[in-house]
Amino acid sequence: MFHFGKSKRNDDKALRSGTVERVASRMFAIPGNPDSILNTGEVLARLHDTDELLFGQTGQAPFTVTYKGMDYTFDTADVEFGMDEDDPMLCSLNDAERETVIHSKRAFGVELMFADNNMDSYHLQIKLLNMLVPDMAALFDTNAYRIHSGRWARMTAGSRVAPSPDYMYVIHAVNDSETGTDSVWLHTHGLTRCGTIELEILGANLKNWELLGNSLNQIAHRLVGDNQFIDEMEPKTVGRVSDGRDIVVTWQRSEWSFRDFPKKIVGGPSDRNEEHSINMGVIYLYENEEDQLDGKITPIIRWENVLDDNTVYFKTTSETQRMRALAQERVGWLRRLDKELEEKQIIVKIGLKPDAEHGFDDDQFEYIWFEPEEFREDSFTAVLTQDAFYVKGMVEGVRRECTYDEIVDWRVYTPEDTYSPDNIFKYAAE
Repeated sequence: MFHFGKSKRNDDKALRSGTVERVASRMFAIPGNPDSILNTGEVLARLHDTDELLFGQTGQAPFTVTYKGMDYTFDTADVEFGMDEDDPMLCSLNDAERETVIHSKRAFGVELMFADNNMDSYHLQIKLLNMLVPDMAALFDTNAYRIHSGRWARMTAGSRVAPSPDYMYVIHAVNDSETGTDSVWLHTHGLTRCGTIELEILGANLKNWELLGNSLNQIAHRLVGDNQFIDEMEPKTVGRVSDGRDIVVTWQRSEWSFRDFPKKIVGGPSDRNEEHSINMGVIYLYENEEDQLDGKITPIIRWENVLDDNTVYFKTTSETQRMRALAQERVGWLRRLDKELEEKQIIVKIGLKPDAEHGFDDDQFEYIWFEPEEFREDSFTAVLTQDAFYVKGMVEGVRRECTYDEIVDWRVYTPEDTYSPDNIFKYAAE
């Protein structure tokens, strides 16, 4: 079985830049039919050129493939596999997938070193696994300690658009219930394969950990999508709270951050094993420009009362383009759900051009949610669900004529589930 990719301690200069030595990305597919991976030669024979993938060396490892103009090497392995039926990672699977996984004895894996583009590399690895094990019941991402549905893997592999960056990592929330403390330690797993540190928040509690966990997710999402990391103490504006203040984050290595928190906090020095002791950084805020000049940082937990559901997190242009491409690729599912579901609420995200006085570039938009009233063949009427910051007159309740090519994201809420372009596989298989 693959070992989990472990970070090596990096020199001080590299760590200050937030960059660490990349670890290999290791995933494996659990087949629906165990016989489908019995013969390794037959499995490898499934590799074939497509209009996206061009294979070079496939006769023996390491194998080579070109994807989106980048050359990759990868290796494969037939591995022993076993999982307890109570493992919480299984919650992402349906009943049939779960039964297959807990009774599986073997799986087939792919090990790949990421190139400069994190999401393209991640997407390629899923495409390779789907080609090798087309009947996979589940995909196990060992770097992020996550199991994904085989239904998701197949739909993702068949897409021209990479999945959301937050599939690439997981956030663990750790609490010591035995001591009765309400302290919660939040930290990521999966980022070191991107050549960057893992991120964490210290000092959360049982009341605010979900809110702060969402903030950590949004920050990690932004930095992974940027394909570059910020230096230690370097400011990065990632969003805005409802009172108009910007969320300007930075990070500090964990061993220097313990002094800012109580000694017995969960996630403190005594809770750290080797894996959680190196190449990790605690998220902080700069509360104003003066703090940036003075190098004065504030733990993000101090903003627990201003981080709320109305907080806006900024997306990069590339991430917005990715979201739009996926929403457009799957907009047919949106219209299908509108027709087939009786009890639902639909919202769509539209890009509005900011007023000239705000000085935005021509390719910058304010993205905001609308609730469609009626879908027609080429357009639809929708009601704005919140006030726009930068577009005069666009306030909650305003109606607007929209076209489908303006949609950059969508959600369909039902009593049982929430569907989006990223998880529509759940409905597709029902």
